[in-house]
Amino acid sequence: MKKSQSPLPPKAGNKLEKEMPFLEALGHLIGGMKITRKEWADLEEYCLLKDNFLMIHRKEKFHTWIVSEGDILAIDWVVIK
Repeated sequence: MKKSQSPLPPKAGNKLEKEMPFLEALGHLIGGMKITRKEWADLEEYCLLKDNFLMIHRKEKFHTWIVSEGDILAIDWVVIK
């Protein structure tokens, strides 16, 4: 089985303060960063590119992220350092 070429970003840390719309946040995902929403209080809930898929980390597990209209329209996305 071929190993994924997608880099796994560093473990979740502090959020940056700049809020941004989804498309801008998506650019950070492509750059290898993790993103989350301000309304998600828990830093263990975040999104990233992993194994060539958009993934969401929730409840200590990775799940394929099915992006919703709410995700796309939100402007409270932040990058996790």
